[in-house]
Amino acid sequence: MSYGGGGMKRAFGGGGGGFPGHENNHHFKRQRIAPPRDFDDDDLKQQQRVIEDRSPGKEEDGASSAARGHFRPAMMSFKTFLNNQDDNITDEEALLEFNKYKKEFNRQQLNEFFVAHKDEEWMQDKYHPDNCQLKKAATKEAIEKRLEVFMELHTEGIIDQSRLEKKNSEKIEILLDTFVARLEGSDVVGLLDPDDQERESLCKTTSLQLRTIPPTLKREELLSLLTKYPGYLRLSLSDPSPETRWKRRGLVTYKREAKIKEICFNLSTQRIKDSELSPVVNKDLSQRIRTVSGLANDKSVVRCCLQLANRLVTQLDKQWGLWDTPENIKQEDDVNNPMLQAIGGGVNNPLLENIAEYLVEEMSAEEEELLGSDSNTASSFKAIECDDELTSRLDKLILYLRLVHSVDLYNAAFYATEEERPNRCGIFHVRDNVNADLKVTENELADYKEEIGRKVKAMADSWKVLSDDEIQELGPKNETEAVEILIQSHTEDLGNNKHLCSLCGKKFKGEEFVKKHIANKHEEKLEAVKKEVLFYNNYIKDPKRPALPEKPKPKAPPPKPVSKAPVKERIKENIPVSKPRGSIKDRLGFKNVTSAYKDPRTIVDYSDVEFSDIFS
Repeated sequence: MSYGGGGMKRAFGGGGGGFPGHENNHHFKRQRIAPPRDFDDDDLKQQQRVIEDRSPGKEEDGASSAARGHFRPAMMSFKTFLNNQDDNITDEEALLEFNKYKKEFNRQQLNEFFVAHKDEEWMQDKYHPDNCQLKKAATKEAIEKRLEVFMELHTEGIIDQSRLEKKNSEKIEILLDTFVARLEGSDVVGLLDPDDQERESLCKTTSLQLRTIPPTLKREELLSLLTKYPGYLRLSLSDPSPETRWKRRGLVTYKREAKIKEICFNLSTQRIKDSELSPVVNKDLSQRIRTVSGLANDKSVVRCCLQLANRLVTQLDKQWGLWDTPENIKQEDDVNNPMLQAIGGGVNNPLLENIAEYLVEEMSAEEEELLGSDSNTASSFKAIECDDELTSRLDKLILYLRLVHSVDLYNAAFYATEEERPNRCGIFHVRDNVNADLKVTENELADYKEEIGRKVKAMADSWKVLSDDEIQELGPKNETEAVEILIQSHTEDLGNNKHLCSLCGKKFKGEEFVKKHIANKHEEKLEAVKKEVLFYNNYIKDPKRPALPEKPKPKAPPPKPVSKAPVKERIKENIPVSKPRGSIKDRLGFKNVTSAYKDPRTIVDYSDVEFSDIFS
């Protein structure tokens, strides 16, 4: 059944008619089924344009409509949908058909957007199987490098000495700088010296933001321009945004000593693909170490965060295979290899060793029950209870998540492109200092734990993709069907049981031989079709897939200001100004005047009256 073509009315029934013997009942039924929503003329005209664009003979415009428009076409309301149905349709049938229409409409919008942007580099980098594989390999390599540096710091005892509190902000920032310096290849021994003049050049950079990058501009084309200037380090590109008409943003990183303002000025005078890049100098972070509530120091909150960190570390380590022994490395090859020590010879992450002992909560339940616990304990105030051993175990995992996996636990944030950004280890959230005078209730602590748990869960859920079952309503492509369509499209029937392969021009006796020939000799064509299927399915599996936004509803006009004048004056203001009546001839229309009132009475036409019957 087709929902998007010009034959919309034919697809759902011809309309007209009514119930036999109840010609007027269908009006009452339509009002009973339809929701209380009006469909104005503008919406109807827009929907008609959408239907015309999808009518037979205009399919070539369908794919490009997603690229031309800034908003997705309006979906028909249920009331308008019913106008295209037969009057004999029941309530259940109407709802069923309307749900089918909505599913098909959404499928068409996804497909149109995909076809319009599938050849653009940003789309291929996100969803094409070849690009995804390369990106995954590069990300894994970067994470393994970060893990290697982290384990070096851990072996030197630097990680164990770190306490993530506001009073240690300077020490924490030196730790982050040391980590970045080692990532950049510096042979720093221990922590960086805070007074060392070389500290800034080792771990600090300078950067530009490019605010309007065309979505069709490839990375290599942009790099050919950016690398002309000395000190170039790396480039980070964002996904196109519908708010900027699918323009991209970019962060270009240069060495600290680069003449960044001069580079910015030169780039502002150049155009690429008839578009300006709109560069601006990116400022350094105003505050790198930031704090969360001091409630995070309480023992119960620390244990809650330890449970969250344990789950995140386990999930991310498993995702990237960090603690599995590579097949090409044996333990006896090089026992002093730091990377091999980090991998652990096939054992789990050493930071999670005996973690269960810290996850189990202890309380004097029996003693409180025998002594009679206070029913108002949940609302009574108490001081923050600290546990140094438990907090120390948590801080190791928080640092591991931040330095290795770019996850800021207390902020519940994942800095996905951090490796390509100016700050390879930027913002970091730690606990506020312990305040001995701070009094809290169990309810406040419970609310805080619930909030951070909800935020961390939302972050972890954002990494998930839809399953094969969940995308069925979105219209996934089938690999077998796509291959069969390709073979059929390149198989020509010449008659007399002769068939031609249009890919190479060879002839065969029998259609089945053409299929075998294409499968054996044109395998690259079949592989391209299979990858195209994966490409599209990867796109619709992404819950945050890019798509045209819905057109915002017009804002209601602001209410008229209420007059604060006295009542007599307001009554006087509302009295209509009387117009001069004019003469009788003026009012009867003997001359054009603007001051006379228009006669509200309509002219009575007696042309259909037989006067002979009246006066006979």
